[in-house]
Amino acid sequence: MFIKKYRKARDKNASILVVGLDSDVERIKGFDSVLEFNEHIVKETADLVCGYKINIAFYEKLGWKGYKELEETIELIKNETDLPIILDAKRGDIGNTARAYAEAYFDRLGVDSVTVNPYMGRDSIIPFLEKGHAFILLLTSNKSIGDVELHVYPKVLELARELEKRYPSKVGIVVGATREEYVSEISKRSGDLSWLIPGIGAQGGNPEILRELKGKDVVVNVSRAIIFADNVRKTAEEFRELLARQYFD
Repeated sequence: MFIKKYRKARDKNASILVVGLDSDVERIKGFDSVLEFNEHIVKETADLVCGYKINIAFYEKLGWKGYKELEETIELIKNETDLPIILDAKRGDIGNTARAYAEAYFDRLGVDSVTVNPYMGRDSIIPFLEKGHAFILLLTSNKSIGDVELHVYPKVLELARELEKRYPSKVGIVVGATREEYVSEISKRSGDLSWLIPGIGAQGGNPEILRELKGKDVVVNVSRAIIFADNVRKTAEEFRELLARQYFD
């Protein structure tokens, strides 16, 4: 179960940092493959993080070879660590299609959590919760949230709370760190939902929002700022300490 693995890693490594393996082949230098690059990142950071988040887009764009490297990366993390794996896929489709996605990700790939899009409602989310943990997109860190998300996020939060009662410890929400003006309100209404927070790092989100989330199950994703840093380990250590000062102290 995702939450159990996350809490164990959080306590062991004193970390709420998740490293995002947004391993864009066009930015990788000095490595023969995406897998070799990912292996380097994992070896440098495994004792500093509470998990890894893999953005499926950077693997799918490479076709079958990319999907093979996705499978091999997941296998690498599972063989070398006890850390949970979040697959950032943002899926959201009708029930039978959602079930096929859930089977692919939880049964075939063996990940611990998947990001899902709630636009089509509970039928598109429940198949993932029946297999494992899901982070539901609530308020993301991209610029155009005013088009849709800002208008519907209270309803999505209500739905997430409802689903959490039926699937305890299996439902989370995605809230960007760039949405700090909404964090306090969402925190008060989020109950036992777990949080996935992107946007600290390259997107400039404020880590001080973590003070509002003490006591909750929180993972903070940092991708590009760490994996493409000149010194991966040093940068990961700096982010772990930055987040820990806000969350644990």
